[in-house]
Amino acid sequence: MKRLMGFVLALLVVMTMAAGTASAATQQTDIKVKLNGEWVIFPAPPVLSNGKTYVEFRTLFTKLGYKIDYNAQSKTIKATSDVRSIQMQPTGTTAIVDGKKVPVNGEMKLISGRTMVGVRFIATLSDKTVNWDGAKKLVTITDKGPTAAQKAEVFAVLNQLTAAEDKQDADAFMALIHSAAPYRSSINDAIRDQFSHMHTKTEYTQMNLESYSSAEAVVTTVENSYKVSGDGFFPGMEYEIAYTLRKDNGKWAIYDIEQLSGEVNDVDGLWKQEVAVEDADKAAINAVLDAQTAASNAKDITAYSATLVPGAEGFQDDVDSAKELFEDPDTDVKMTFERSAVVGIDDTEAMVLVSFKMDLTMDGELTPVRSLYIFHAQKQQDGKWLLMPGPEELSTEIIDS
Repeated sequence: MKRLMGFVLALLVVMTMAAGTASAATQQTDIKVKLNGEWVIFPAPPVLSNGKTYVEFRTLFTKLGYKIDYNAQSKTIKATSDVRSIQMQPTGTTAIVDGKKVPVNGEMKLISGRTMVGVRFIATLSDKTVNWDGAKKLVTITDKGPTAAQKAEVFAVLNQLTAAEDKQDADAFMALIHSAAPYRSSINDAIRDQFSHMHTKTEYTQMNLESYSSAEAVVTTVENSYKVSGDGFFPGMEYEIAYTLRKDNGKWAIYDIEQLSGEVNDVDGLWKQEVAVEDADKAAINAVLDAQTAASNAKDITAYSATLVPGAEGFQDDVDSAKELFEDPDTDVKMTFERSAVVGIDDTEAMVLVSFKMDLTMDGELTPVRSLYIFHAQKQQDGKWLLMPGPEELSTEIIDS
């Protein structure tokens, strides 16, 4: 490119003197553009000029995550993203990229009154990989894969997270959670409570970087979590987790955590965590579980609602979900309450491990399954126990016929 720089710059001057008019070598085309698998629709068709594909600037910059400040009088584009800033105009021979000059080589033009930019030039500046399929007349733009060092930098955050858990260092753990994470406060409360009375450990068996850009990375893991010591119920589980990381003050931090799947490692070990309770309380807890099972089999939404703590968070969502299931003409569930174990209790709150056998019929096909749940129950002033909405499903397995 250096050998041709003088020729290209001279050509640029000639071309930009005719701003607003397409050159003889410029033609509209049926070229299409895809960004990370999605079609990019422009208000005007891409234009082919001297072997380069030009597209309407605002759509491209917006799709690449930039905010745009466009001066129509000077035709100057100022585009800013979380990680990059670009300033350019059609009469300039250089663009300003992150404060540094970069040769533009005619990458911005006024064509038929529209401001157009070279799609490869802008996408490459934005850390994307660009490919051209001449037969299909297709430009594909995809996120560029990370280097080994960048990959290691992301994985290091998750390794630091498990190290903080093993050391029961809540401050170190929370330092790895993004300051704008949606559930940061809930994570903080839960992790400090857990570390105060229980030592747990997590070990990764798989770790994959699913997507990467300079602003966001997504990592999926397969991991085993188990209790080392301490008080309280903790199910040893194998999880598949998706972690979304974003930059926070220039460093990667965990922005979101999504559980994709979970499987109990030791079912018998769950039941061994049962704690002692008064016979009357155990009987009352089983009575409300029996009542909810009967209400579900009868598809009686009023009776079902009566088993829940009134006014509790998630009450209406739970009732609406049950009603939707009861009214589904293609689905039928017959439940059998098999056993329960109180695995945590204080004066008015209990955590209960529950096993159900369910005959699930969908579209006429019967599938028997066994499911384990954790219910939270609350003791009422009259001594009755009611269930909190939204039990946590620990596992479901199909029962061999």
